[in-house]
Amino acid sequence: MHPFPANDPRLVWQGRTWVDKTGYTYLIGSASSLKFSFAGARCKLWMQNAAPEGEYNYISMVIDGEKQPRQAIRYDTLTPLDIIPAHQASTHIVELYKETEAANGALIISAVEADSLVKMPESDKKRIEFIGNSITVGMSSDASLIACDAGTWYDQHNAYDAFGPRVARALDMDYMLSGFSGIGIYRNTRADSPVMKDIYPSAFLSPNPNSPRWDFTRFTPDIVSICLGTNDFSDGDGSAPRSPFDPELFIPAYVDFIKTVHGYYPEARIIITNTPMLDGQKNEILMDCLQQIKTKAEASLPGLKPMFIFSFSSVYRSGCLGHPSVEEHEKMAEEFIDFLEGI
Repeated sequence: MHPFPANDPRLVWQGRTWVDKTGYTYLIGSASSLKFSFAGARCKLWMQNAAPEGEYNYISMVIDGEKQPRQAIRYDTLTPLDIIPAHQASTHIVELYKETEAANGALIISAVEADSLVKMPESDKKRIEFIGNSITVGMSSDASLIACDAGTWYDQHNAYDAFGPRVARALDMDYMLSGFSGIGIYRNTRADSPVMKDIYPSAFLSPNPNSPRWDFTRFTPDIVSICLGTNDFSDGDGSAPRSPFDPELFIPAYVDFIKTVHGYYPEARIIITNTPMLDGQKNEILMDCLQQIKTKAEASLPGLKPMFIFSFSSVYRSGCLGHPSVEEHEKMAEEFIDFLEGI
């Protein structure tokens, strides 16, 4: 077998990734991915966990169309991961997905080792970006490996099976997730800042102004879905006084974020959604806010295409920590697919 560096043009990267000076590529965002085709009976993927000390990331692979179980990547030096397809064929297709999120650090990939690589066809698919919080990144959705009351907060992360990637796969679209657990529009679950607008321009979804900037020309979506608000409504974690939700702060901050998104993607259609974790009066208030946000954004942002509002029909929070489960993400995706096909 021969090593092929991470910047080989036959390797296809998707989602929030970053390339360092050596050519190594970092999988950063949830469901960021590497896809390639190789000839031979096996290959190796040279990979390293780059997380805070003592922490780790999860990956999933799809080999020749068959999804493999999630696995934790803990090694902090470049280590070969053996990939042995279950079926014999002249060529094989491997897809690698990061299941955890930007807050968990990155996965560094230096090379693919194989007999040869086969060029993948160029994609002409429509594109969609999902912007959101823990719901969007699939946090607390999958207790198949570690129970809800065991392990650490990201052991149940499953971005691949979150509603956004399910929607994109069902409609044969390329996609990107830009999500961060606990984030909000004008305040977060535990703090007032940094909010989504502060981290969105960073490749690493970091508030640090010195963090590498994301190149928005790398992925230009036809549709942008924004699912935020859960954490703005949060009562906090009890460590500090928490004022009631304030529409007078939420609405202009949301319009301002739409202005930011529209600036990067002037031709995209924007969908704003409610959250499947709120019900009753909170959901009614959120839906009223979304109507006002749509009206104000369309009236104040030149060139903005008419927006859409999507509402999940049910509350989905039977997963860990009151989040949607994997099964509920499937139901959420079905609702969103019906909505997209309708528009």
